[in-house]
Formats: sequence, structure tokens, C-alpha cells
Amino acid sequence: MRPGRTTALIVSSSVAAVGVLVPMWIVAEFPNGVSVSVTLLLVGILGWMIHVARQLATVADLKGIRTRGFLRVRRMAWEEIQEIHAAPNPGAITQDNAPSTIAYAYGKGGRRRLLPYVDDLHVDVVREVRVLNEIWQELRGEDWTADENAAIDIARDQVRRKALAWGVGCSMFSFLPLTGLALLPVFFEFPGWTEPVMNPFVILGGGWVAVFGITAALVHRGNRPAG
Repeated sequence: MRPGRTTALIVSSSVAAVGVLVPMWIVAEFPNGVSVSVTLLLVGILGWMIHVARQLATVADLKGIRTRGFLRVRRMAWEEIQEIHAAPNPGAITQDNAPSTIAYAYGKGGRRRLLPYVDDLHVDVVREVRVLNEIWQELRGEDWTADENAAIDIARDQVRRKALAWGVGCSMFSFLPLTGLALLPVFFEFPGWTEPVMNPFVILGGGWVAVFGITAALVHRGNRPAG
């Protein structure tokens, strides 16, 4: 992680912690023992997350790609890798400081592995993915062959994630229209039989789920791979 990103992570985590702890200490009437325990627990968790986030890494060498995650270090040999590519980050929809493009490597069986910090906030992600693909094609061995089953699983996984991203995005953009629809009963009188449907909680909750489900289903159906 670049130093500037570390500073931003510390500041944002501190602000979030203050937002939780101040009401607990000042507004809520918790026993001192509970407040102290929660404070120490929250500070410890945030400190651990910041420390680990600074240790995350993607390392490529002659043997393969090594990724250091939050809990363990994993290695993928070049001959095991089936595909390396960049993709839109679904988390960017809800997080202002999240990368919009991230990178993955797929191994045997279509298992997907995130490549930490190979994203558009830390590197030229298009260039890095191109270089990794060139290295992979050179070092995977002359007898390397693509796993057909893995290719199908990879294609299906990409379609599922695309459908999920579209579903979340459209459901978020539908919040304002659904809110306007939920407020209609305040200004207009509707027949009594429409009351269960025009209930604001039904419109907001059910509408969000419906938009998500319909969008995800349509995107999945339109991009579903054959086989």
C-alpha cells in the first residue's frame, strides 16, 4: 500500500471509531466496564486491520504469483494459472475510496484469487495485468494446456459477478424513484385495496429486492455462457 493510502486508511478508521465511541460514552448510559471493553476491542480490531492491510501484497517471481492476504499467504505456480485479468470492482459502487478496477488470477478448477493492490489506485493496472500475462505465457511451460472445465467455471463466475454488480448498482440508483413512489400516498388518495401494496415499507423493501433480482436475472441470462 502506498504511504498516502495508509494515511487515508488511518484517518478514515479513526473518524469511524470516534463516530461509534462518542455516542456510547456521552449519550448512551452504558456501564463503564462495557464502554471500556468495547473501546479497547474496537481500537484493537481497527489497529489489526490497518497493520494487516499494510502487509497485503502481490509478488511475482520465477515460480509463480504469491498473494499475502489478511489470514494467509497463498502461492499459484505459473502452470496452475488459467487466466489473469482485470475487472470492475463491485465495491466501488458503495465506497468512494475503493479502486474501480481490480485484478484476479484464476487457478485450477476456476478458483479465483484477488491480486492485492494490483488496482487502479496503486499501479497502472492495465499495464501490470498485461505484463503478468506476458510473464505467465513465458513461464507456464511449453506443455501447458488450458483446463476446459476451468474455463467454463471462470466464464460462469464472471457472469455471476457481473449480474451481481449490475443488480446492486441498479437497486442503489432506484432508491430515489422508490422513495418518490412511497410518498405518493401522502399526497394522493388510493383505493383501500391498494393499501398493502402502497405501504412505504413494502415499496422500499420489496422494490429494492425486485429491482436487484430482475436486473441480476436479466444480465445473467443475457451473458450466460453456453455449455
